[in-house]
Amino acid sequence: MVRPRSVDRLMEALARLPGVGPKTAERLAFHILKVSLEEATGLADAIVTARQATKVCRHCFQLDENDPCSICTDPARDRTRILVVEDPRDVASFDEAGWTGLYHVLQGRISEIEGIAPEDLTTEALVARIGRESPQEVCFATSPDFEGEGTARVVAERLRAGATKLTRIARGIPAGAAIAQVGKSILADAVEGRRAF
Repeated sequence: MVRPRSVDRLMEALARLPGVGPKTAERLAFHILKVSLEEATGLADAIVTARQATKVCRHCFQLDENDPCSICTDPARDRTRILVVEDPRDVASFDEAGWTGLYHVLQGRISEIEGIAPEDLTTEALVARIGRESPQEVCFATSPDFEGEGTARVVAERLRAGATKLTRIARGIPAGAAIAQVGKSILADAVEGRRAF
């Protein structure tokens, strides 16, 4: 099928988005071409506006329209606890789950395959922040996979010299899961993280 070059360029741009392969890019491109010009330009305007209005907080590296962000400036937040997460998207998830402390966004995770080292993250900024703010607890909430665990261990090692208590989010058996279907590493974490009944 011969397509106009402008459509090919749109598809190439869409295919660069995470999780969007060539077929999805093609479907999205043709959807954009099918909707009204007003709807298509509304999407383009929303992208431009979000890029122009969004800033990275100088304290926690969360995305917000203000710097410092609305979480760092909220007087109701518990300033004695900092939750360390990989990605700005994690902040919303933990806030919805009831976390009332502050955050520190690493902006990724250590990955030898992708060439991401501790220096590529906001590790040094976290070390400096802990020195300035002296929170009572720093809790690591990185993903419970190989890279997430490795990231938490490396960053925690950088913070061990201080008096701050270092913790890790609990892991275990998901609600509603059958024991027979849960992997042994999850079962081991569940047993290790048991609490009083």
